[in-house]
Amino acid sequence: MDAVDYIAMVGSTAVRFVFREPPLAYISNIFTLPFTGNVWLAILICVVGCAVFLYFTSKWEASMSMHPLQLDGSWADVLILIIGAVLQQGCTQEPRYAAGRCVTLILFVALTILYAAYSANIVVLLRAPSSSVRSLPDLLNSPLKLGASDFEYNRYFFKKLNDPIRKAIYDKKIAPKGKKPNYYTMEEGVEKVRKGLFAFHMELNPGYRLIQETYQEDEKCDLVEIDYINEIDPWVPGQKRSPFKDLFKINFLKIRESGLQMCLHRRLQVGKPKCSGQVATFSSVGIQDMGPAMLASLYGVLLAPAILALEITYKKLITAREMRKSLIEGQFINPYLN
Repeated sequence: MDAVDYIAMVGSTAVRFVFREPPLAYISNIFTLPFTGNVWLAILICVVGCAVFLYFTSKWEASMSMHPLQLDGSWADVLILIIGAVLQQGCTQEPRYAAGRCVTLILFVALTILYAAYSANIVVLLRAPSSSVRSLPDLLNSPLKLGASDFEYNRYFFKKLNDPIRKAIYDKKIAPKGKKPNYYTMEEGVEKVRKGLFAFHMELNPGYRLIQETYQEDEKCDLVEIDYINEIDPWVPGQKRSPFKDLFKINFLKIRESGLQMCLHRRLQVGKPKCSGQVATFSSVGIQDMGPAMLASLYGVLLAPAILALEITYKKLITAREMRKSLIEGQFINPYLN
C-alpha cells in the first residue's frame, strides 16, 4: 500500500457458491418426519395400551369359550393383531365379545386416520427441498459435491484462506489429496448445478446470465447462495500522492450521485433469476428417496428366516417336552396297572 491509493468504488460484484436446494430425502429420513416426537410417543402409548387390554380380554374370552377364529389369550395372537392393524392388513383371528371388539374397532379407526395423514405427508416430503444448507459448516457436512470456476482468483483465494472451515472445504471437497482439483468452466459448472447436488463457486453476474438462458423455470426456484470469500466491492486504484487523486475522486462521486453508475449497473448486471411460481412438473422418485423403506424391507427379509428357525426350534422343544412328559406319566402308571 506504499505506492497505491484506492480512490472510489465504481461497481459491485460477487463471487459465491451457488447450488440448488437438495431434496429433503437426501438430508433426512423423511419417513420419520410426518409426525413430531410427541405424536409418535402418543401413537406408541395408544398401541401398547390397546395391546395390553386385548391381551386381558382375550384371556378372559378363552376361559369362557373357544372358537377357531378367536384369540387364544396369548401375546403372540395379540402381537399379530396389532401388527396387522398398524400395517392396515387386518388379522384372521379377532375378539368374539363386545369389550375386545370395541377396543379393536377404536384401534383400527385411529390407525386408519393416522395412516391417511402419514401417507399424504410422505407424498409431499418426497419432493420437498431441504433448507438445512445455509452456511459454510452446513455445506462442508452436506452430501453436495463442490467445484469452482477455473479462474486465477479462485485458485489464489482457496489456497490462502486459513479459516478451519474454509480450509476443510478446500482440502476435502475442492482439491482432495490424490485427485484432480474440481475447477470447471462456467458452462460445465452451471450444468452440474442444474443436475443437482452440486455447489459451484462462481462470479454471480456471468453465472446468473447463463442460468437465465439455459434453465427451465422450475429449476430457478430453489437456487441458494453461500458466501465463501467475504469479498468487498472493487475500488479504482491510483498512484500514491497523485495530484489527480482528488479530481478522480470527486468526479467518481458525481457519477455515483447522479445515478449514472446505478443505471449502468442495472443494465449490465444480472440479478438472481426470479422464480415465476411453482411450475407443476413431473419428477420420478429415486432409490435414494426410498432408501429407508427399502432397507426396512431388506431387514425384514433377512429377519424372516431367523424367526422361522426359532419357531421350528421352539416347536421341536415343546414336542420333545410333551413326549418326555407322556413317557414319564406312562412309566408312573404302568406299575399300578401291572
